[in-house]
Amino acid sequence: MNSRERVLAAIRHEEADRVPIDLGSTCVTGINLRAYSNLKRYLGLGGRARVFHTWVQTPELEAAVAERLHVDTVTLPRYKMSLGIPNAEFKPWTWVDGSEWLVPVDFNPTINADGDFEWWEHGVKIAEAPKEGTQGFAVKYHPLAHAKTPAEIDQWFDTYDGNFMGRIKVTDEELVWARDFAKRLRETTDKAIVADYVFGIIFVTEGILGFQSTYMHLLSQPNLIRHFFERLVHEQITNLKRYLDAVGEYIDVIIGADDVGAQRGPMIKVDTFREFLLPGHKLFCETVHNNSNAKVLFHTDGSVMPFLQDLIDMGVDCFNTVQTDAANMDAMELKKRFGNNLTLWGGGVDTHRVLPMGTPEQVREDVRRRMKIMAPGGGYVFATIHNILGDVSPENVLAAYDAAYEFGGYPIQAGPEDREELASRLTEIKYWTKPLEALNRGE
Repeated sequence: MNSRERVLAAIRHEEADRVPIDLGSTCVTGINLRAYSNLKRYLGLGGRARVFHTWVQTPELEAAVAERLHVDTVTLPRYKMSLGIPNAEFKPWTWVDGSEWLVPVDFNPTINADGDFEWWEHGVKIAEAPKEGTQGFAVKYHPLAHAKTPAEIDQWFDTYDGNFMGRIKVTDEELVWARDFAKRLRETTDKAIVADYVFGIIFVTEGILGFQSTYMHLLSQPNLIRHFFERLVHEQITNLKRYLDAVGEYIDVIIGADDVGAQRGPMIKVDTFREFLLPGHKLFCETVHNNSNAKVLFHTDGSVMPFLQDLIDMGVDCFNTVQTDAANMDAMELKKRFGNNLTLWGGGVDTHRVLPMGTPEQVREDVRRRMKIMAPGGGYVFATIHNILGDVSPENVLAAYDAAYEFGGYPIQAGPEDREELASRLTEIKYWTKPLEALNRGE
C-alpha cells in the first residue's frame, strides 16, 4: 500500500497497513524553521529548503526528511501564501539562527531597532515577526478596521488586487502555476497531495477588520458583519471554483479553517457559529465535493467539542488539530462520539509540554498512548497538535515520528489499562496546567 492509498483509506475509516503520517502538508501541520534546521543538522543533511510560507515560517518538507520521518503527505502550496508574495522564483536567504534557505525573491522584510522583522507597503506596516524566530508574522494593519457601511466593504472588495491577504484571490498566474505544480506532484510521488488552500471566514475577517472590530460587530452590528461575511464567501467560492477547475483532478485533500476555540472553551457561541459561519463553510465543502474528488480537512484550534457535529453537518471529512490538551477535548470522547464520521487528523503528541520539554522516552510514550485511542478502526491521520515550534529538539521530533510509525501498525491493540491511564492523564485540563514533573508523578 502506498502513501496516497494509506491516507485515503484512513479517511474512509478503514484500517490500512498502518496509520498514515502527516508533516508539512499544511500551514498548521508543519515545523518551524529553527526546529527543521536543527533536525537536518542532526541528521547530517545539507541543502536549502524552500520556504513558501514566509508568514508562519515553515519550510517545504524535503524528500530526505519526509522519508526519514515516514511521512505520507505532500503539500500543494498557494501561489501567494503570505504578504502578497509570489512563490514563483526563489533566492538564498539566511535566517536569524544562521541557517540557509530559499525564499521568494520579493521577500524583503526590514529589521527594526529591536531586531524584529517588519513588513511595510506604501508607508504602512502590514505585519511584524519577533526576532527570536520561533513564530511567524502577526498582522498589524487592518484596512477595514473603521468601515461602517456595506458600501465601504463593497468598494474594498471591488478594488482588491490580491496582495493583502493574498489567499482570497486566485489569479490567472496562480492557475497555471498550481496546475503545473499539482500535475508534477501526481506524476512524481505516491504521497497524498494536500492543497494548502485554507478557505476561511472569521480568521480572514480578523485580518481585514481586526480582531476587536470583528467580534464587536458580531454583537453590535450583526447586519454589517453579515454583509462582510457574505461578500467574503462569495469572493472565495468564486475563486475556489476556478482553482478546482485547474487542480481538482490532482489533489486528494484540501484544507479550510476557522479558529473558533480557545484553550478553556469556545471563542464564540455555537448559535453564532451556526448563524454566521456555518453556511459559508458548508458551501465550501459542497463546492469541493461537487468539483473534485478531494476530501475536506477542516482546522480549528482549542476547545471545540460543541462544534464537531456541525462540522459533520457541513460536510467536513477530516478534523484538525484535535487539541486534546484544551478543556473538554477528551480523546476517547472524541473518538467515541465522532470517530465514525470525522477522520481525526492530529492530536498525536502534546506540543505544549511533552514535545518541547519532555525526554524522547516521554514523547514516545505520549504517542503510544494516543495512538491506542485514536487509531483503532481507521479514521486517524497522525500529526502533532499544530506546528512543531522552534525550541523542539531533533531527538524529540524523531522520537514522535518514529513512535507513530512503530505503534501505528494495524491491528492496534488497546488494553483496559491503557484506556484507564489515558482517561485520567491524557486530556484533562490538569494536563496543561500542571508541570511536567507532576504529571510524571501521576498527580
